[in-house]
Amino acid sequence: MVAPEVQGIDLFKIAGRSISGWVPSYKTGTVIRQPFCSQLEERLMLWLEYHPLVASYARGDIGPEFATKYRLPIPQHAPFAIGYTFENNPHHYLPDFVGTLADGTPFLAEAGMEDDKRGDRNLAKAEAARRLACLQQGTFWIGTARTLTKRRHYNLVFLHARRKTFPAFSDIAAVLPEVWPWGEMAEVAEVASRLSHQFPVDLVEAAIWKVVADAAAQGHLLLDLEQYTLSRTLPLALLPPDAPVLVPSPLPDTLLPESETTRVAAIERQPSTLIPGPTFDASTLPEPQRAQFHRNLRAVEQVLAGATQSSVAEKEGIPRSTLSRLVSRTRERGQIACVPHGSYRRATSLHPAFAECIRRLFGLPTRLTMTAIREHTEMQQVAARLSKETGTLVSLPSYKQVRTAVQHLKLDPDLMAMREGAKSVARPRESAESFVLSIPAPALLTQVDEHTMDLYVVTPSGETVASRVHAAALICVKTGAILGAVLALGPLKEEDYMRLVKVCMERKDHLVGITGCEHSWPCFGKPAIIFHDRGKIFTSERARQVLVDRLGIITEQAPPYAPSAKGTVESLLRWMTERFEKRLPNSSYGVHDAETAAQAGGMTLEELERCFYRAIVDDYQREFDTLRQQRRFILWEQAVAASGVPQYLGSPDDLKLLLMKAQNRKTPHHGYRVQNSNRLSFQGRWYVCPGLLSRLRGREFDLYYDRRDVGVLYIFVEGEDVGEAYCPGLMGGRVSEWEARAMRKHNEEQARIAREQGLPARARIQDEARAARRRRSTEIRASEQARQWDRQRGDIHPALVSERLASVEAEITQVVTLADPVPDAEPDRPIRILPVRYVQREEERS
Repeated sequence: MVAPEVQGIDLFKIAGRSISGWVPSYKTGTVIRQPFCSQLEERLMLWLEYHPLVASYARGDIGPEFATKYRLPIPQHAPFAIGYTFENNPHHYLPDFVGTLADGTPFLAEAGMEDDKRGDRNLAKAEAARRLACLQQGTFWIGTARTLTKRRHYNLVFLHARRKTFPAFSDIAAVLPEVWPWGEMAEVAEVASRLSHQFPVDLVEAAIWKVVADAAAQGHLLLDLEQYTLSRTLPLALLPPDAPVLVPSPLPDTLLPESETTRVAAIERQPSTLIPGPTFDASTLPEPQRAQFHRNLRAVEQVLAGATQSSVAEKEGIPRSTLSRLVSRTRERGQIACVPHGSYRRATSLHPAFAECIRRLFGLPTRLTMTAIREHTEMQQVAARLSKETGTLVSLPSYKQVRTAVQHLKLDPDLMAMREGAKSVARPRESAESFVLSIPAPALLTQVDEHTMDLYVVTPSGETVASRVHAAALICVKTGAILGAVLALGPLKEEDYMRLVKVCMERKDHLVGITGCEHSWPCFGKPAIIFHDRGKIFTSERARQVLVDRLGIITEQAPPYAPSAKGTVESLLRWMTERFEKRLPNSSYGVHDAETAAQAGGMTLEELERCFYRAIVDDYQREFDTLRQQRRFILWEQAVAASGVPQYLGSPDDLKLLLMKAQNRKTPHHGYRVQNSNRLSFQGRWYVCPGLLSRLRGREFDLYYDRRDVGVLYIFVEGEDVGEAYCPGLMGGRVSEWEARAMRKHNEEQARIAREQGLPARARIQDEARAARRRRSTEIRASEQARQWDRQRGDIHPALVSERLASVEAEITQVVTLADPVPDAEPDRPIRILPVRYVQREEERS
């Protein structure tokens, strides 16, 4: 059964398919993340998670290397290769999931599109898996979009987001059976009101939903998740623990023909059953054609409902013959027949061989013109071949025929994408309204993305910090409300993403207060699903550990080169550019002399954040959403009142672990230590906390900090928050990591300039000191020489001369001074001053 040469997956793909997301599994009692490669695999995974007879499950197409890398459970003999024969050649097949039922028997499960599973090769795979399951007395399941309904999936996601335990859960769960007996039908809001006098309301409601989710996983929830959508006002009943389990409808082990399958009710709006065939999204039509389409559709529905064609034609203003033709064509083609010129095609006289040749030539990357296509040698070869086959002369198509064929080909998006050299085929447009309405609860599906804005940011003293601002936002798809947003002055890191998640789960009353918003920001909660692109910060191991393992959030990855998959958050980014970035004074968007214009209106990061959050709270949240037909904050409040939103109920100190962890640059493999008995050195600055740091002397600890405010460090010892340390040099305001770096760079530059300016003064002082030293040395030598002469005076002068000199010095009693000068009287005649004649120098004479 096992083929050693079959490799299950590499470190980034599962059976050749990229990993699309991760689901936290509570099946074994501990949180284990399970990867999936498609949304149907995600649905099947949650179906197995809440199946009471499934004891454990794991992927059957993973290898030991992958399981070790991502810390996943791996079944025995994995990858689980199943041999089968197709077209007389042996092959091996890797099932999506394998596991064990409660009775110890194994099971195999496969998920995929129904049309794909009906292919000959996939039918051969399913038959081999079914035979293997029968040999082992096990079960084989096939999940498709028809059997794994979207309503049930959203209900399971709703419950899965509320299964995380919290400290007060055991106390509330102990008294819950007293106010909500087994088997009693009651609403969650009503049960919560019964315990509101004992515990906080938010904790009571969270505990009730966790009990309901655990009961659903054990098969003791008395509710059909296929027919009803969970909410706070939906009556629920729980069965006692010893009651028989309620098993969901089993998945088929084979795919029946299309006519024999049972159609399951969809979660979207049900279209009218009077008109057969596919529906049509009228929002893609211009206004005049849209009104005509609705008139035609209304008239056809009335006729099919039993009204006479004459009365309907007179009422709607449509000729009776036209209405009769509309009814017949609508029965044949569906709603597309009601679109003006939507389904009418004139029969073409162009031979199919020419049409196929034109299609092939039109799709070439050289982008041939219509004339080049008509005169191409392949067209001439097709004409010669048709002439030989028919025995008659077949001429080339006319230019008009080629032009008409090319115009029809331009309507094919796949062919146009291949002609333009696109990396992927654009997705067909879907109705955004039906997708938004299909989401039953707020924060059930959220989207996140990053954005850049050309804004100049300066420090309070005027130094330029950055010329580009990076932003990230997380938005609720159902309501269009923003759960959180952050700014960064450098490329976003994993810690910025974690900071965004932290902002989403916290109440924002303090943030609204410090930024001066006029209105409240009531949008907060723990998202159930985060839909992101393939950015490194979203797909990193740190993000998986925090979101999936610690918080229990499902992560989904958007397909590559498909921004329309994240349409809600993309519209928010467009709003950031149009309504925020372009209207700020420090914006360089579209300015010719961008740097000069932006620096003239530079803003500090604190001012920019204040404007950013005001724009979100007072502008974006208060706008009227034309798609959802209501203002966004009202949509959020209504959705929360109806369904509630999962909350983070853990310790607030644990959220600090989402911030950036400091890395000791001197000893990377060790933590930080206290220096100088009561100080801590971090990034060239001293941090103090006398009472705490003194007790931590000689011990290692970890540091966490917010890039937005490096004036505070959060100290953790063995994973426990013990306190904070503060930088005296950054007190008085919030200073970000980028501002601190710019301030340090500016101070170093000013210190360098000051050193250069002080260099001449220091040189002058040294010269003066050297000259004074020489002068003092000269004076010392002169006094020493005079002293020597005095000592030798007796040897030089005889005694008689010495006595005579001494008597002369004794006679000098006073110093003779000159009298004060008296100017001469004015002369009688003027004095003539003679010119001075200079003596010629020797070189001038020669």
